[in-house]
Amino acid sequence: MARHLTTAASVVLAAAALVFGLRRAVGAAWLADDSFISFRYAEHLVRGHGLVYNLGERVEGYTNLFWTLLVAAALRLGIPPEASAAALGLACWLALVGILGWRSWRRDRPGLFFPLAAALVLLMEDFQTWATGGLETSLFTLLVVAGLLLATRPRARPRHLVLAGVILVAAVATRPDGVIFAAVAVAGAWLVNPNLYPRERLNLIATLVIPLAAGGAALATFPLLSYGDLFPTAFYSKSALDPYYTQGLYYVYLSFQKNWFLLPLVLTAIALAIARRGRPRPVLTRRHAALLAAFLVFTAYVAHSGGDFMFARRLIPALPLLFVIVEDSLVALSGWPVRSAVAALVAVGLALPYPIYLNPTERLRGIANEPAYYTAPLVELRRAQGQVAARVLGGAPVRAMYEGGMCMFGYYSGLPYLAEMTGLTQYSLAKAPLEARGHIGHEKVASPQWMTDHGIHFVFAQEPPDPRAGVRADEIVFGGILKARIWTYVDAIMDPLRGRADVRFVPIEGTLREAQRHIATASAEEARRIYDVLQRYYFRTAGPAKKPLADALLKQVEARRAR
Repeated sequence: MARHLTTAASVVLAAAALVFGLRRAVGAAWLADDSFISFRYAEHLVRGHGLVYNLGERVEGYTNLFWTLLVAAALRLGIPPEASAAALGLACWLALVGILGWRSWRRDRPGLFFPLAAALVLLMEDFQTWATGGLETSLFTLLVVAGLLLATRPRARPRHLVLAGVILVAAVATRPDGVIFAAVAVAGAWLVNPNLYPRERLNLIATLVIPLAAGGAALATFPLLSYGDLFPTAFYSKSALDPYYTQGLYYVYLSFQKNWFLLPLVLTAIALAIARRGRPRPVLTRRHAALLAAFLVFTAYVAHSGGDFMFARRLIPALPLLFVIVEDSLVALSGWPVRSAVAALVAVGLALPYPIYLNPTERLRGIANEPAYYTAPLVELRRAQGQVAARVLGGAPVRAMYEGGMCMFGYYSGLPYLAEMTGLTQYSLAKAPLEARGHIGHEKVASPQWMTDHGIHFVFAQEPPDPRAGVRADEIVFGGILKARIWTYVDAIMDPLRGRADVRFVPIEGTLREAQRHIATASAEEARRIYDVLQRYYFRTAGPAKKPLADALLKQVEARRAR
C-alpha cells in the first residue's frame, strides 16, 4: 500500500508540474525576428524555388537546415510557419522533459522518484521561453541530450550507437555547432566501455562513427554544391572563430546570475562527493565525465565566440547535461532530507530568479531579453508593413535592404530581392573584415558603397513614420505605417507610384529643383557634394535621356568653383 501511495504521489506531482510548466510556456509563446529568415527559405522551397532567400541567388542564410526543412514540410501540408514552429518547439521541449523524467523513473521506481533534471527543464523560465520563439533551440537541445545519453550508455548495443549517431547527425543538421557534441559523444562512447577488448571496442565505436561520418559528409557536400561555401553567413557575420571572451564570459555569467540557485546545486553535489568519497562505488562514472566534458567544452565555445545577443539561448542545449550529473550525484549520495532541502532551494530559485533586466527592453552589453521586443502588436505591425509593401511594390523589380529587427517584414513582404543590413542574407557582407568588436552578431553593417554596388533602391526603416512629420527628399512612406530611405531613385519603379493615395514621396523633379537652389548659394565644396549625391541617387542609373540635366547641374557646380 505504501508503494502504491508513493507512486501515486509521484504521478500527481509530476502531472501538476507538467500542467504548470506547459501553461507558462504556452502563455509566453512568441516569435523571434530571426526565425522569419528560415520561414522565407521554407516558403521558397515549397514553391519550387529551392532553399534560397532571394530567387536566383545562392546564399545559405539559415543556420538550421533540419529545422527549416521541418517548417517547409508543415507548410507543404498547409500549416503556416508561425504555427508549426511554435508547435514543433513545444513538442521537442516536452519530449526532452519526458526523456529526462523517464530516466529518473526507471532508476527510482517503485519509490518516490527525484526527477531534478526534468523538473529544471520543465520549470526554468529560460527553457519555457525558448520552447517557442520560432527557432530551432528546443529541437537542437532534444537531439543533443538524447544523442549523448545514448552514445554514453555503458554496455550499449550496436543498435543503440547507430541510433545515437543518426540523432547526432540530425543535431549537426539542426545547428552546425552540434559537431562539438558529436565529437564528445565519440570520445564518451570509447570512455564508458573500458572492459571490452580493443577490437570489440573499436567495432562498437564504429557503429557510432559510421553514421556520423556519412551524415557529416552529406552535410558538408550539400552547402558546397548548393552555395559554394561550407559555412552559412552567420558563421562569418558573427565571427564565430574569433575570440571574444570579455563578451562571451559575461554572457555565461548573466545566465547563471539570473538562475542563481544552479551554483549552490553544483556545490552541494561536489560537497557530498567529497564527504563520501570513501564509498566502494564511484558516484561520478565515466558516463558523467563524458556529459560534463560536453557541457564544459560547449560552454567554453560559447564564451570563446562571444555568446549571443539573445539572452540564455546559446547555453540552453548544454545545461540539461549538467542537470543530469547533479541529479545523479544527489540521488547516489543523499537521502530524502537532503533532497527535500534541494527541492526547496530549486523552488525558491524558480520562483525568485535574479532580476537582471530591470527594464524589459534593456540591453546589457548588447544582450537582450528578446521576447520583450517581439510582442504580438509588433508582429502585427511587421505583417501589415509587409502587406502594404507587397501591395504597392508587387511586381516591380525592387532591390531593397532592411534594417535589423525587420526579418518579419522581409518574410511578409515577399519582395523579390531583400538584404538584411548586418549580413545574415549576404556572403559579401558577412565576410567583410571585422573592424572592431561590438554588439555580437551586428558588428558588420552594409556600407554606402556596398548598397550602391548592389543596386539597392530602398532601405526600409525599423521605426514607423511619424504621422506629424513631412517627407524628406530621399524618403518614401507606404500606407502611413512603413518608411524607407530612397537609396537609388529609378524612374521605372517610382513613376507608377506617383499620385497614389497610400504612397508619399518627393518626385525627382522637386528634388532636382531643390538641388539647383542649394547649389546656387552653396560653397564650391558643398555644391560638389550635392552633385555627387545626385549622381549616386539618380543620374548614375537614369540613362542617356537624363544626361542633359546632369550636365546642366555640373556646369552650375563648376561655375561655383570658378568663383
